[in-house]
Amino acid sequence: MQVHLTNAGAVTLCHPTVFNKLDVLVDPQSPERLELAIARIGRREGTDHVRLAPSILRFLSGHAGEAEWESGFSAMLDYATQKGWVNAQGEIRAHLSFTDNDRVVSVDDFKAAMRALPAGIAAVTTAREGAVAGMIVSSLTSISADPPMIGFFAHQNSSIHPALIQSGHFVANVLGEDHRGVMSSFLNEPQGRARFNTGQWTPNEKNAPVLQDALASLECDIVCTQTLGTHQLIVGKIRKSTCSSANPVVHFNAGTHKLAPEWAH
Repeated sequence: MQVHLTNAGAVTLCHPTVFNKLDVLVDPQSPERLELAIARIGRREGTDHVRLAPSILRFLSGHAGEAEWESGFSAMLDYATQKGWVNAQGEIRAHLSFTDNDRVVSVDDFKAAMRALPAGIAAVTTAREGAVAGMIVSSLTSISADPPMIGFFAHQNSSIHPALIQSGHFVANVLGEDHRGVMSSFLNEPQGRARFNTGQWTPNEKNAPVLQDALASLECDIVCTQTLGTHQLIVGKIRKSTCSSANPVVHFNAGTHKLAPEWAH
């Protein structure tokens, strides 16, 4: 087993069915980020080791409850106990190993590639204690039909982020050709009520604004969040949806474009 502390913010367990080895692999990252990552899985012990609770490994494995895996995991814990690698609290001692192999593209190359990816545009809205908030996203994506879930990414420093996390719900309003005014307000007005002065907005039962003529409005409860790099993945379970007939638009190469049908010849 190998716990991987990625510099993208994710914690994964590699080789979960290999029971004769346990260590923690660390991607290049700042000391501050490393300490936060270690705190998510256990606690540091000296400069080269961490203490891990077995429950963390069971959760990360994705195999907890499977008879064969549980047998192998129990045998690993018994062996570690005999070797003195398990303390009185039941925490396992694991070695920290560091990698410097993290070749990635530049930020400019990343942005250039993403500009070549057409994507739909949505106005994500939420409300908390009488205050409303919203932002434009081009990262809205389908996740699951059963249960019905969608997701999008929000920068951790975005003005809507605190309201989203504290409210626990959002509405994803898919925009079309007739919503340029809505997009302009969301992109240029300060966060709050001013962003909703343009468009046909009505509050839902949680007071989150719903765009009445959106191509689709998906009212969701937040069921999962995951920090990845500078952004946080927000996953919502869809409680209510409405659709209308309108012409879609896409975000492409830093601009908004209409879609034209391809006529058969």
